[in-house]
Amino acid sequence: MTTPIYKSTVGVMIRQAEALQAIVAKGCEHLGGDADAFINERLTEDMLPFSFQIRAVCNSAWGNIEAIRAGQAGPPPDMEISTYAQLEALLAETIDNLKSITPEEIDGLLDKDLIFVLGDFKIPFKGLGFLTSFALPNFYFHVTTAYNLLRRKGVELGKRDFLGAMDMNMG
Repeated sequence: MTTPIYKSTVGVMIRQAEALQAIVAKGCEHLGGDADAFINERLTEDMLPFSFQIRAVCNSAWGNIEAIRAGQAGPPPDMEISTYAQLEALLAETIDNLKSITPEEIDGLLDKDLIFVLGDFKIPFKGLGFLTSFALPNFYFHVTTAYNLLRRKGVELGKRDFLGAMDMNMG
């Protein structure tokens, strides 16, 4: 049996982004009035802050689908983010955008050429290779980093929170 690529890419991104949405909501509840200041927290000095982690999750998901359509990808665009609520809204918008993509649209992007550009550094990809070897690993890295930042701040989260709604066989 082959697994449709939509389910293995966009489907996974939707499920994990929804899990992150719940994690971020728990974080807001825990942080209370300190939530807006938290968006600048970093795991370590040489890592980017929580606000970047959420932006990167969104870019690695919806932003990279758009990048394949355009034929060029890059790092997340700069955004003016000054509140936790703005990050929650960005995540919700990303989930809605991902849900608007059809399996047929993803199938149509798999053989599309694109270039990832970071300054003078350029990497050529096909849509499928970009999704599976670049977009998804980056997506998970930034979801995990956001989760870890909230855990470090004392938000009660566990593996079940990270996993979210699993795709179980319920008969």
